Amino acid sequence: MQRLVLVGLSHRTASLETRERFAFEGEALYEALEWLRERGVEECVILSTCNRTEIYACSPRDDLLVRFLHEWEGLPEGSLLPCLYVKRGEEAIEHLFRVAAGLDSQVLGESEILGQVKQAWEKAREADATGVLLNSLFQRAVAVGKRVRAETALGKQVVSLGSLAVRAAMQHQPNVREATIIVIGTGTMGRRVVKELAELGPKALYILSHTFSYATALASDTGATPLALGALQQVLPEADIIFTATTAPHPILDVTCLAPLQSARAHRPLLILDLGVPRNTDPAVRLLPFVRLYDIEDLKVLSDAHYEARAREVPAALRIIEEELEDYRSWWHTRGAAPLIVALQQRAEQIRQQQLEWAMPKLCDLNDRQKGVVEQLTLRIVKQLLHHPIAELRKLLDDDDDALPLFAQMFGLEHLPQANVAMGASEEEL
Repeated sequence: MQRLVLVGLSHRTASLETRERFAFEGEALYEALEWLRERGVEECVILSTCNRTEIYACSPRDDLLVRFLHEWEGLPEGSLLPCLYVKRGEEAIEHLFRVAAGLDSQVLGESEILGQVKQAWEKAREADATGVLLNSLFQRAVAVGKRVRAETALGKQVVSLGSLAVRAAMQHQPNVREATIIVIGTGTMGRRVVKELAELGPKALYILSHTFSYATALASDTGATPLALGALQQVLPEADIIFTATTAPHPILDVTCLAPLQSARAHRPLLILDLGVPRNTDPAVRLLPFVRLYDIEDLKVLSDAHYEARAREVPAALRIIEEELEDYRSWWHTRGAAPLIVALQQRAEQIRQQQLEWAMPKLCDLNDRQKGVVEQLTLRIVKQLLHHPIAELRKLLDDDDDALPLFAQMFGLEHLPQANVAMGASEEEL
């Protein structure tokens, strides 16, 4: 487990300007995973969201991950260190459990992060970048996130940055039924925004996407109007509110496309809510007098107010995380011992059956009930004799991962096929 290492940066440690440089999406994600594997990282998953970029890896060297982040953006060696955090072993596991539960998000208990954790794991598996360690870890993390949401009030009300952005828009334009709204992007965040807006019934709702079929599919579920991204300039003059939530590497909205609208909007402001990382809107548009721009950093004020209402649920969520961490710790330390324990139990059962075959003919005239008592007696003796050595084996593994061969030798199991399997668990065990 100590081979597990996490290197990351998040909204707690890095500015939006820094975070948006490390948004791994599409081909860039697969290239990054390949880069890491080629340099000796055994397993890796990259979790890249608007709030964080974290690399979970099975590697004895965290400096490989740190160097990768610098080289990816061509940064001077060590320049990122003030923004990075490095965690190993159980500390990394607990951090991932907190992330999956929504406790480390900018919006406490946000609903989107659990799906993002699962998706990051699935993409790493598609790239053949995971193995026993990370598959078991991310499987457990997803289960932890679901449990926290099911057993605490953090899951009672679905909240995300997208929903907070919609609330901010409603403060700007309370009469949404008179508003024309554009949503650019059909990913997780864009879908959340569209779903909430559709329930409010705006005057017009346009959905724009690089892939028109995605916009069409989302529009068919919400009654919105789908458009290709190329039609943006045609509908911009109508817009009262624009939401952007794409992974485009360069701004979609800038001064060049918005400035021509100024003369016709003297008394009609334009609200832009940019949920993209990298940002979809050039910050220079703030200089246009008719534009009000919110980006993810600006939404932090709303998320801080939201935090106070949900903070009371944190202790219950932390208790669940601690329970799951202890359970995972116990499972991990004994996972390699499972085949060996089975081999020991099978050997004991073989000896019990041999001795019963020897004894039964010598016990004359036993009825079925008496034979049953003898059977139960021998089972109980074997179970009690095995209980202590098996318990001690599990304790030994907490401190010494090399205890398995010694245990096998003590009980004459080192030559059994089951004992050989015990020296390294396979992924199928999971």
